[in-house]
Amino acid sequence: MKSVFAKVTAALIAVTVLCSCSALAPAKAAASAPSKAKKVKIGLYIDKGASGCGVFHLASLIAHSPQAELVTLMAQDIRDGKLKSLDVLVMPGGGSTTQCLTVGLEHHDKIKNFIRQGGGYVGTCAGMFNVLQIPRRLHLLPFNRYAGAGGSTSNVTIEISEQGAKVLGIKPGIRHVRYSGGPVAYAVNDPKLEGKGFSLATYKSGVAKNQKHATKFMGSIAAVYGTFGKGKVAATSFHPEYEEVNHDIMLGCFYAVSGVKLTPVYPKKNFRPIRVGVLATGLNGHGPIWNMIDLERHPDLDVHYIMMTEINKGMLRHLDYLVMAHADGAVIKKYMTMPYSKAKLTEFVNNGGVILAAGNAADAVPNHKNVKKLPAKVDFKKYILD
Repeated sequence: MKSVFAKVTAALIAVTVLCSCSALAPAKAAASAPSKAKKVKIGLYIDKGASGCGVFHLASLIAHSPQAELVTLMAQDIRDGKLKSLDVLVMPGGGSTTQCLTVGLEHHDKIKNFIRQGGGYVGTCAGMFNVLQIPRRLHLLPFNRYAGAGGSTSNVTIEISEQGAKVLGIKPGIRHVRYSGGPVAYAVNDPKLEGKGFSLATYKSGVAKNQKHATKFMGSIAAVYGTFGKGKVAATSFHPEYEEVNHDIMLGCFYAVSGVKLTPVYPKKNFRPIRVGVLATGLNGHGPIWNMIDLERHPDLDVHYIMMTEINKGMLRHLDYLVMAHADGAVIKKYMTMPYSKAKLTEFVNNGGVILAAGNAADAVPNHKNVKKLPAKVDFKKYILD
């Protein structure tokens, strides 16, 4: 009898323990389940001084990354203190002096304090000029630029150092990158400067306005990284955002200042999507950026960002639509009144291509049945897909 009682008791204990363990299991799993990661909030400056396809490429990289949230910024947003809600500020290519003056010299401390308190800063081309020890700039890192260095748009060779590769989370070595007049820099040895930093990459080909002196600046600094207060700064004098083969460098800059690895996920395109060229000249306001990202996300649209140089090279032959957003009227008029550009646009619409021109851009295009002149605020997708 005792043995039977003992067996029953043992069985009851086993069942009790098993039930107890089962009851605890979900709680344990719930406790160990990772919480949904907070998105890194990245502000992209798009006001005066931000220009070219690079602005759109940067917006696209950020907007298509599940780990990030894109915020477009005008100068007034910076003056109003909106940086406080961000993790990273991006200053793109264009005109460095114009960017800094548009924000306002008296408001530069808004940016500097944002970084001092732990914010990140990423710059390309003009955005790297902004970090240097040059008058009317932000003076974030201990670097300056060589006078007489730089030049027009071209492909140049750089070398990413071992230290630079570690910071960016990529492989070291030689790269061929797009260059368009960015600063060719050197280190400034001044312990009084607030920012501290070092080179990420150096030039291995000539970069000079006078080709006679092109090799003079080989070995000069092409990209920098450092700290400013509690924040981190990464900037390139070239354009890694332009070409997909160098996107890892651009994404590495975001990683260097935020600790978050962005992995853009682009929508799959249907067979033979509609080919849409977006003219990136004369950017004006938030609208164009978000309008183009909306176009990119559609599976039936294959979007390409182009400049007037691509139009003059015959890019329009490969497009179905050319989209011209509301932009800086003076810039648009300047390019559209050039005889060769005008001829290319006329040839495009005569061959069946369609131009969608909004706001100021509508005033600069020829009259034609295939030219749609639209208001400044417009949903281009509606006119392409309807």
